[in-house]
Amino acid sequence: MHRDLWPELAALYDTPPELSSCPLYSVHVDERDTSLTLGFETGRLPDRPKPEWAGSPYDTFVFFLLFTGVEELRMTGIAAEDPALSDREVGVTVTDAGRLRVSVTSGSRSLTFSAAASTVALTRVYLQGPI
Repeated sequence: MHRDLWPELAALYDTPPELSSCPLYSVHVDERDTSLTLGFETGRLPDRPKPEWAGSPYDTFVFFLLFTGVEELRMTGIAAEDPALSDREVGVTVTDAGRLRVSVTSGSRSLTFSAAASTVALTRVYLQGPI
C-alpha cells in the first residue's frame, strides 16, 4: 500500500495492510459528486490505535477510502463475494498525469476507474465475535 496516498492509515500502522488482503465489503458510487467509496475491513489491528478506541474490546478494523473526481468507471459482476476469498487483487497506481488508477478484480467481479484524489473517509473498530 502506498503510505503517502493515505497518511491517515500510515498514522495508525507501521506498515498499513495491503488492500488485496482486506475483504472489500462496500462499494458506493455517488454520481452527483462523481465519487466512489470502497469499504475494507481487516483483522490486522492498528499499531497505534486512536485514543477513543481504548477500553473497548475489538478485533476488526474498518476503513473507507473515498475517491473523488472519478472518471472511466467500469464495473462488471456486482455479486457479493465471500470475505475469505483470496483471489481478489486491488491495485492503485498514480498515472503520469497525477490521477489515481484503481482496479479491483476477482473471479466474480471487476471494478476499474480513475480518480483525481483520495482520502480516508472513516475509520472504526468493532468486535466481530465473542470476547
